[in-house]
Amino acid sequence: NICHVAEERTIIHSGDGSRKDTTRRGEESFSVDEFASFKEDNRAILDRFETADWETSRQMCLEYGHILMEDYSNNYFLLNALEEEMKGNRKRMERLARQGQIISQIFQLAEPMKRPPRDLVPRFFDRFENPASRAPFQEGVDHFVKHIISRAIDKKKEEAATAAAEAEAQHAAEDPPQPVSLVEAMHQMSKEERMGPGGLDPIEVFETLPEILQECFKSGDVELLKKVATQMDPVEFEKHFQRCIESGLWSGG
Repeated sequence: NICHVAEERTIIHSGDGSRKDTTRRGEESFSVDEFASFKEDNRAILDRFETADWETSRQMCLEYGHILMEDYSNNYFLLNALEEEMKGNRKRMERLARQGQIISQIFQLAEPMKRPPRDLVPRFFDRFENPASRAPFQEGVDHFVKHIISRAIDKKKEEAATAAAEAEAQHAAEDPPQPVSLVEAMHQMSKEERMGPGGLDPIEVFETLPEILQECFKSGDVELLKKVATQMDPVEFEKHFQRCIESGLWSGG
């Protein structure tokens, strides 16, 4: 891949051999604004190249090498192929993949020679002059198509997981879970799970408490419990309170 990230910059190798730095934005390895401008400025040529046959592709790469041999062209066909596959447009994806591979394989041919991709256009097409000799090129196309299909499946899963996580977060924000009292929580446990340190069942103990003490433990209102302690008979309060400790309704610590 000719385009690579260096620190927080992206270095783009142009078809004429020059280099230009662009700002990295998020996970994109090129300038979003420049890429959008490139597509808008060269839409007619990109559309023509997408539907071109082999000979027309050769002529266009020679005539419009300053556009088609740009890294942005490579990105255009790759990203559009992925987008079309995700939309279910297999035929157009395969067409974009084939034309994108012409550009990509010319880039691959130029890279070890340290030459501008535009210089290698004639050599690339001469290599595959005879239709019978294009098997290696078609193998590259087939491999790329398989990669696009696999990546589209993975990306759909990623997007679905992201959407589900966002929906769950929104639901949690709109409807936060309500706190559950200790008494309510104990009703959801088995008797063995809720048994207190003194061997008493907290639910059974709770049901024997006076209504005012039940309200204290339901609400978890410590101030109300203190107030009840001053109003009830001390012996009766101590008896109930001790059973609350032994059942785990109240922590002795």
